[in-house]
Amino acid sequence: MRVWAAALCLLWLGSAQALQAVTEDKPPYNWQTPEGQVSGFSVAVLGELLARSHLTLDPPGVRLLPWARAYQLALHTPDTLIFSTARIPERESLFFWIGPITGSHTIWFWRLRNRPEVVWEDDQDRQQWRVGVVRSSAYREQLEKEGFVLRTVNREEDKFQMLLLRRVDLIAAPEAEVRFQMRRLGKDPALLAPVSVYNHDYEYYFALNRRSDPELARQLQEALEGMRLDGALARLQQEWLE
Repeated sequence: MRVWAAALCLLWLGSAQALQAVTEDKPPYNWQTPEGQVSGFSVAVLGELLARSHLTLDPPGVRLLPWARAYQLALHTPDTLIFSTARIPERESLFFWIGPITGSHTIWFWRLRNRPEVVWEDDQDRQQWRVGVVRSSAYREQLEKEGFVLRTVNREEDKFQMLLLRRVDLIAAPEAEVRFQMRRLGKDPALLAPVSVYNHDYEYYFALNRRSDPELARQLQEALEGMRLDGALARLQQEWLE
């Protein structure tokens, strides 16, 4: 895997038009390496998009923050890009959207494998089990609207720790994230078991503050379509997500 952090930090030099980029710790899409660099699939895609569109980042490059803080920055600060984020109806008018950068993938509810009593049979079960979610995340917005009992945390890693400690009964996540997060915590991914599908058609995007120049979003989307056409996006998906 390539680490794009150094390249992204250099891309701000000598540019009249620079963006601010913020993200959270959500592997394998974006995370901080033991060396303190921001890496991952979405970071690699961003590096390629910036190079193709001749745009740059403000120093110090991609900032990794708790999701709620990153989201507020992107919501209120022009020329700020946030990723990797879901494009849900509640957010549609708040940002310019660049993507999707992933194909549709499935989000599962997960429980501890040694807790077979945590079952999902009908809508009444949503009141029985506590679901761990990240503050200000798309999961939180949607699950709250659907009447789930939620326990909020600041980071994706925190919800996995809460599940392992039995402080929540369920979490929602794609399988790739489950594998990565559990291994990073030094745990066997087989400790968790899928309970039911939450969403079959989940996709991730970059979102640009709505008070930014629309031309920036157009340039980035055009660069992404170029990556799709010449196979660069598929190669990065294979490198990081499969």
